[in-house]
Amino acid sequence: MKVSQIIVEKLLNDKNFRLNTALALGVTERNVINLAKSNSDNLTKMAAVNFYKSTGLKDDEIFVYEKVTYTSTSHN
Repeated sequence: MKVSQIIVEKLLNDKNFRLNTALALGVTERNVINLAKSNSDNLTKMAAVNFYKSTGLKDDEIFVYEKVTYTSTSHN
């Protein structure tokens, strides 16, 4: 699971949002920028998600659910 483009943009462009995310994760502001640029799974940690939700964002604004496709293979 990844965070949405909404979160990535806020992390890259909103200093207060970025700093509060850094505080929630216990990392530096620079680290949050790097996490946002790579859309790291670390941005989905509970502490960060709780902060995002505290700003009024909803799950569908926070997460991008990756579709998993299964292919069946027949064995002869």
